[in-house]
Amino acid sequence: MENVINQFENKLLEALEFKYKSQPQQIKTSLIETSFVKGMNIKKFYELYLEKGVYPQERIEKLIYQLFDIKIEMFYIIELDIGLYNHLIYNIGFDNSNIDEFPYIALRKLSLDQTLIVKSRILWERVMNFIYYLETGKDLDRKSKKTYFFNFIESTKWSYLEVYKNYIEWFDNKLRAPEVHKGSILRKYFQIGLAAPDHKTLGLINIVSNSIWTNLLEIIQGGEPSSSYWTIDMENC
Repeated sequence: MENVINQFENKLLEALEFKYKSQPQQIKTSLIETSFVKGMNIKKFYELYLEKGVYPQERIEKLIYQLFDIKIEMFYIIELDIGLYNHLIYNIGFDNSNIDEFPYIALRKLSLDQTLIVKSRILWERVMNFIYYLETGKDLDRKSKKTYFFNFIESTKWSYLEVYKNYIEWFDNKLRAPEVHKGSILRKYFQIGLAAPDHKTLGLINIVSNSIWTNLLEIIQGGEPSSSYWTIDMENC
């Protein structure tokens, strides 16, 4: 399993180095060292998991592959999609104050928003699947997966995630569900000349980036979670 982990991590690191190859060496090194690619060290998780023995060892292989899925999804969002906002919109002189004057640029941003909404929800789905399998050794296979998950974690060390429940409900009801299943909320934003709320659209990736990994390493060692994250206005969802 260690060889599989090393191969996976090295390929992600190679991808990140390619992205920043045009940067001066000092900046490139800083960007890579502070990235989630380096910070989310799956080999460290693997070693701690086996060393501490808090959770059954037979779960480790599937957990590793679930972490691979989570990390790739984070790469899609953080290192690819979010950078496109700068490349395609902000770096060429547009922002939320003038974007409605240029319908093509507005549609370009909304296209990126839609990508971010769907991929962020995929990411959260993978996080829920991972946590549930970690704790039970079973797949989270329920009709209302999100509701069951939040009920389940009430009696676990993951109960701290309940503080994000209202926000995730808002995300599903106001962003994901309209885009995937109903009339597009982003089309409505386009019609009325209103930008989607960026800080709320980014909420899921920020929660996963700041409130999962450090706590996970503490929990698999038998400790208590100590990290949390919030953003302005999210509590008003």
